[in-house]
Amino acid sequence: MTSVTTKFSDTVTLLESKLGDNWIIGTPLGIGKPNPMINHLYQHAKSSKQLKMEIFTALSLEVPHGDSLLEQRFLQSFNQRFFGQYPELSYIDDVKHDRVPENITVREFYMQSGKMLHASTAQKNYVSSNYTHVARDMVDRNVNIILQMVAVKRNESTTEYSLSCNPDLTLDILKTAQREGKPRPLVIALVNEHLPFMGGQALVNAEFFDLIHDHDKDYFEPFATPAQPINVTDYSIGLLVSTLIKDGGTLQIGIGSLADAMVYCTALRHQNNTQYKALLDKSNIINNYNTLIEKTGGTGTFKQGLYGASEMFVEGFVHLYEAQILRRKVYPDAQIQALLNNKKITEQIRPGLIKNLLEWHVIDEVITARTFIRLQSLGIFKAELTFNKGHITDSSGREYSTNLDDKTNLAAIEQNCLGKSLYHGVVLHAAFYMGSKRFYQWLHALQDEKKSLFQMTAVSQINELYGGEALDRVQRVKARFINTCMKVDVLGAAASDALENHQVVSGVGGQYNFVAMAHALDDSRSILMLRSVHSGKNKVESNVVWKYGYCTIPRHLRDIVVTEYGMADLRGQSDEVCIQRMICIADSRFQEDLRKQAVSHKKLSASWQVPVAFTSNTPEMLAQQFKSVKDQGYFPTYPYGEDFTADEKTIINALQWLKSNTSNKYTTLLTLIKAQFVKAGGKEQAYLKMMKLESCSTLKEKLYAKLFIYALRQPS
Repeated sequence: MTSVTTKFSDTVTLLESKLGDNWIIGTPLGIGKPNPMINHLYQHAKSSKQLKMEIFTALSLEVPHGDSLLEQRFLQSFNQRFFGQYPELSYIDDVKHDRVPENITVREFYMQSGKMLHASTAQKNYVSSNYTHVARDMVDRNVNIILQMVAVKRNESTTEYSLSCNPDLTLDILKTAQREGKPRPLVIALVNEHLPFMGGQALVNAEFFDLIHDHDKDYFEPFATPAQPINVTDYSIGLLVSTLIKDGGTLQIGIGSLADAMVYCTALRHQNNTQYKALLDKSNIINNYNTLIEKTGGTGTFKQGLYGASEMFVEGFVHLYEAQILRRKVYPDAQIQALLNNKKITEQIRPGLIKNLLEWHVIDEVITARTFIRLQSLGIFKAELTFNKGHITDSSGREYSTNLDDKTNLAAIEQNCLGKSLYHGVVLHAAFYMGSKRFYQWLHALQDEKKSLFQMTAVSQINELYGGEALDRVQRVKARFINTCMKVDVLGAAASDALENHQVVSGVGGQYNFVAMAHALDDSRSILMLRSVHSGKNKVESNVVWKYGYCTIPRHLRDIVVTEYGMADLRGQSDEVCIQRMICIADSRFQEDLRKQAVSHKKLSASWQVPVAFTSNTPEMLAQQFKSVKDQGYFPTYPYGEDFTADEKTIINALQWLKSNTSNKYTTLLTLIKAQFVKAGGKEQAYLKMMKLESCSTLKEKLYAKLFIYALRQPS
């Protein structure tokens, strides 16, 4: 029987007795890490130099602390209010400052975006691996410990456990180790009552674990991501992408403001279709992309709804569910699902179904025990029926022969044995979740009946087709795999996780998996969302480039790319057509340079010019296009709730203004000179107090206080 303990020292004792001084730890990405337990083991290893410890994980979440003095002061106050007593992972600071002890190694296959760009330890130990290959790689490294935070449901007589937010790799690691004949890693759980309890494959019993740590002092609120503001650029991309989603299809999305913008626009399409279509007309989206939209997506309401198959269960799926869009149920039987897809049957069980299943060769003339269990688990047969020695028995004791060639017997089964509707319908399969506090509260409050619609499962089930292809193909019809990237060259190769100098920004994750799957599934598309420009050190730079020294998605997997200025359908197109379409969705400040480079390399006809419809791709044009609609109350900055107070947002705007106006030596000097002549007014004194700058003791503080006051006075 699995032991339950309240002391981390028991974990150390177990590991030392079973594994000696070689600990290779696998722990989930994101919020599934048992932070207090990891911190205890990390400190133990730091003080035990003979112990060799390796931590293999991803997405080690760090509470933001800021770089400049102003950012640090602001975040000290915000973090205390928002993150509370969240136990930060102690190894993160050591990794960032390259002071991890020699006997400890921390490896990640996905990093919190941009957080480890300048950390030598993190960059050297990064493992580049597709999400679906990580379990294999961890087993190859002989991982012998899995540490996981789990949810709990306490009943009068039983205690149930759930892998909750992260069944993604734990299940795959154990399966892979067993298949390869390697020892099963020790699985140690940290119970956290604040973690939402989820079912599906995440549901496990106590015997799944070798040790369970359960103490209320170690419960903590999971890491939550503050809501990100959605700007006009994001909304423009989201609006375009929303036209590519086909009713009755499948959806995969990620986290961030671009995904939130797409969700908002998709909900607008369904809930206020008149306004939605008017906006499309005003934006010339229909005129420019009518053929692509008609072939790939649509602009009408969702009569059948969508099903989600996404490695990450993000809050956007909640909003699509509440908007009655995420409602297409899929079922765990390939033949039954195919019949549903072809509208030969419905979710409601009707008389004649058994006869039809027989005619369609879904079942044989004689019902076996296996067929009976299959039909009963799907809800086709009533739950109270039993099967014994070739007969079906109902609750009254009446028996039915399993010979379906007997028409009288078939009629009796049809009349008395059929259920009312199909069981085990699911609107979303996902491998892990993470999001806002509102998202976690929604999951906590969700009734069990509705919670069963959202199934957590292994990443191998979500991110690839192997092992269950027949079922996946009929569930994931008309799939749209929507992801974000950093740069795309004019031939369609995309960089999403690293810079061309090989510094890792985040990680490959599952993006390659989904792009490849879009090409493998019928009537499915990969859609890469890209902001057309970004702010460099001294100037604005284009994210649509002639070439880039690194790529996540090679050009032979090119599909659809969307910027705020339009959509480029690249699948199956010649290089010249791809170049033309990518230039058309680039910022107009960079179009001519891209055109000249393509011509000079003989990839584009010299006579080709950018069509007039795309020569005004500027932020000013975009702002004007959205102004009237925003004035009507559409496209709000925080459509799904916000986490900053009004005063905090004022400070954030000031800090953002200051950052953009001190980006180089010239602008920094100019801003410093202007700031010397300001004095704090009444309200500004309150902001200075929030930043602990009301009484400055050092020259640095005095300088920053003046810069801050000056920034507060700038228009937002």
